[in-house]
Amino acid sequence: MATVVVRGTSGRAAQWATRYLAAGFDVVVDNPTVADAVHHLWPEADRLGLFPGASLERLVVGSAPDVCTLIHCVDGTTAAPTSGLVATDDSVVGCEPIHLVPGVVVGGSLADALTDFYTSIGMAPRPASHPAHERWQLGDGLVALTDGDPDTLIAVMRALRPSGKGAGAAIAHHEAVRFAAGAPSPWQPGDVPEAPLRLYRTPVEPEWVDYNGHMTESAYLTAAGWASDALFRYIGDDEAYRAAGHSFYTVETHIHYVREVAVHEPIEFTTQILGVDAKRVHLFHGMYHGVDGGLLCTAEQMLVHVDMNAGRSCPILPNVAAALAAIAAAHAHLPTPPQVGSVMRLPAPKH
Repeated sequence: MATVVVRGTSGRAAQWATRYLAAGFDVVVDNPTVADAVHHLWPEADRLGLFPGASLERLVVGSAPDVCTLIHCVDGTTAAPTSGLVATDDSVVGCEPIHLVPGVVVGGSLADALTDFYTSIGMAPRPASHPAHERWQLGDGLVALTDGDPDTLIAVMRALRPSGKGAGAAIAHHEAVRFAAGAPSPWQPGDVPEAPLRLYRTPVEPEWVDYNGHMTESAYLTAAGWASDALFRYIGDDEAYRAAGHSFYTVETHIHYVREVAVHEPIEFTTQILGVDAKRVHLFHGMYHGVDGGLLCTAEQMLVHVDMNAGRSCPILPNVAAALAAIAAAHAHLPTPPQVGSVMRLPAPKH
């Protein structure tokens, strides 16, 4: 297992330890007070999004192992030479709350390696020579705008995501590397897909909740969209596929709202492929409560494959088409959900 060691006793040490733990590492701290603080910060890191395997159970109070990925010396502490990277207050400067804010300034002789490392865990490392305003947008600016409130900070970053700038680009990067790390291995010829697929799980985000105190209607579709994203990665429609000019667009959606759900409650999706042809995918998402398993909503969708450069539909490329065909075959025996093909209308008047 990859291990990060955090030395120090301050709140910053706890925030760094939380960031590394949320990135899926085994984390060793040398002070039980730091471990207690990590437990307090963990729900906030969970709301930002955890990498696969991330767990509080992987936090240990003890001495550094002989081999580790990184030793981070906070509060002026030092470390013996190690086979891994060493970060110090001189070479790595994060903006509090470090476990949520993406910006980190890196320097020193290991700057290139540290940049690669922090990029890999979804942060936005920049050298001190980077334009000050852009660094401010990734750190102090976010804190000033939100007063450092965790839910507001996360909501602002996600609201900025469509802009592709500053914290919006940073949160998109965090999501991309996290989802890529958490996605099941892409389908390969000979694989037998799960029936139905279970590819996406998340807590209800604060910005998904309305003035009634529960998940608002548009957020059900947002969550279903992330379930579709997980499907896309499984069939091979990833960043490289889209960069080459191909993607799936949704052309029709039918949602049935079954039950409300509150902020931070866990939700999980099943995905069933109902049909596939040369250009289209007919699918069905079921959204369930992550604890009691109750059905929350269903989303039936028709997707069309698009050549984004030409601006029109086109045949699904062979590798993705093969994956979809295999899933459709694996799902052929599943019963058709009762919500499929329903028509919205008032009942006929009674005479």
